[in-house]
This record gives sequence, structure tokens and C-alpha cells, in this order.
Amino acid sequence: MKNNKMKTETTVEGETVVMLIDIDAQTMYMYFPEQNMAMKMTFEMPESAIDEAQSIPDYNPVIIGTETMDGKVCLVIEYTIEGSTAKMWIWKEKGFPIRVEMTTTEGTVIMEYKNIDFSDIPDSEFELPAGVTEIPGM
Repeated sequence: MKNNKMKTETTVEGETVVMLIDIDAQTMYMYFPEQNMAMKMTFEMPESAIDEAQSIPDYNPVIIGTETMDGKVCLVIEYTIEGSTAKMWIWKEKGFPIRVEMTTTEGTVIMEYKNIDFSDIPDSEFELPAGVTEIPGM
């Protein structure tokens, strides 16, 4: 994140998907680097990792210990939200969640935040590369 722009990279079924969000312009692109294509989508502000961590006190979390993940000492907490059990590893030094496990009756979803960078990010990181084909969006 930088100011009101956000970029996320996710691997879905082996394919990289990049989300570029500009809150001020209310635009969101789903970019598929392997195909050099992007789709402009209906703007919906996703909850950031920080927002998610800040809402935890509402769910009566229980501290279950500390654990080192990816070289980062984390506070491990567990809580229940809407009938699902969540477990979160919060990087103690930065107060940033680096792993979330959500268990429901349908199974467990694991989200991990990697390559976290708190340095100044160039504006170009939040733009589609030149020559990207834009396909009809939602």
C-alpha cells in the first residue's frame, strides 16, 4: 500500500493474479501477467491485512503463544468469527499479520503475506504495464 493505492499478488491454481486498486479513482484491475491481460472490475474496497488485524478485538481473541514464521517472531492468536475459527500470526515487531488460517465446516483457508516491504514503493508498481490488453470487465 502507498497512500490510497494498493497492490496484491496472489497465486490461484498456479497462476499469478495481480490486483491494482486506486481508492481515489475508484478503479480496480485484475491483471494476469502470464497472458498480459487485465480486466477492470467493479470497485469494492477489500479489507487490508492491517484492517483485519485491527478488527480482532471485536471477536474476543485468545493469545495461544508465540511462534517464529519466515524469520519473524509472531504473536499467535485464535478467535471465532461468524461460526468459523480463525488463527492469526501477527509479526510482533510491526504489528502486521503474516498468516491467517480460517476453518469452517467446508474446510480450511490459509492466507500468507510474504515479501512484505515497508520501504518507499515507486508509483509505477500501482500501474498496469504498457501494452497490456484490457478485456471486458465485470
